[in-house]
Amino acid sequence: MINKVYIATGGTGGHINPALALADILKKQYPDCQITFFGSSNRMEADVIPAHGYPFHGMKMSGMNGGVTAKLKSLFSLLAAERQCKKLLKQERPDICIGFGNYISVPLIMAAHKLHIPTMIHEQNSFAGKANKMLSRYADAAVGCYDENQSSFVAERFRNLGNPEATLAVEKETADLYGQYGLDRNKPLVFFMMGSLGSETVSAVIDRTCALLPDDLQVLIAAGKENPYRFTAKRDNIRIESYVDGASALKLADLSVTRAGATTICEITALGVPSILVPSPYVPNNHQVFNAMKLVDKNAARMIEEKDLTPEKLAETIVELINDPEAREAMKVNAAEQGKPAAAYEMIKWMEELV
Repeated sequence: MINKVYIATGGTGGHINPALALADILKKQYPDCQITFFGSSNRMEADVIPAHGYPFHGMKMSGMNGGVTAKLKSLFSLLAAERQCKKLLKQERPDICIGFGNYISVPLIMAAHKLHIPTMIHEQNSFAGKANKMLSRYADAAVGCYDENQSSFVAERFRNLGNPEATLAVEKETADLYGQYGLDRNKPLVFFMMGSLGSETVSAVIDRTCALLPDDLQVLIAAGKENPYRFTAKRDNIRIESYVDGASALKLADLSVTRAGATTICEITALGVPSILVPSPYVPNNHQVFNAMKLVDKNAARMIEEKDLTPEKLAETIVELINDPEAREAMKVNAAEQGKPAAAYEMIKWMEELV
């Protein structure tokens, strides 16, 4: 039985969304469970998490990057936040504390460790971040999404269970995008998504690619809420939206063209979606290329690195796959074999063991 859980997450959607997905699935299993989130008081989690209906405890902390002065400032803010967490945990005594990476996880997990409250950390990416590497020495459980994560954690306390967002994607009720965007159910659909913020450089390529695609092919583009690029494609078979529910669109798509971030990969594999992956070159350790190659090597996706991306190459690859249903079916099956749709339930099962 799990009655009370504290979760630390923040910084980016890559940390926040898996945490919210776990919380949502946990509430389905334990409706009376009290779930409280920790995060920075001045970053996106301070708005996103309360909007999802969960109590949020904001802390003032500065990041771990920068010179000596910045690192000292970070250390003092970390110690102050840990004291704050320790005081609260003594009062509340949650069953377990969970960290989803980012420096904001450090004070909660360290305070819980010192109070002998069970702890778990989750790593979404193929290469563990600084915070999780440090916390791996103290956490009772470390969950990863790749076998390669094991080298960053204590072997006997590591399990490759996947990303909770995979579970949410599979169980989520699919929005009627056909009706919402005036799409034709009888025509193949290609879905483009370059992350929640979009990509100005890739958008320009996608825009020119659309002009090379046949009219009997439908295109749905999630441009990104803060993408400064303005698409010029005006054909009837093309829909351009600043935001599209990614999981819903992936469920309907005959082919997707996306980045290779942790969330996207877990959804693609859980749903079994044939994909062309364009990894972002602007991430630490080039980990999106690694993410993509894990699927390419299994014939579960194609990859075009951004440096090699041209409208002609992208259009040629799209048309080739759309005209080859057998190839797409093989990619779909192979992608699904890599998926972990029960990730959230497996994490909850381990939480129960720890509690």
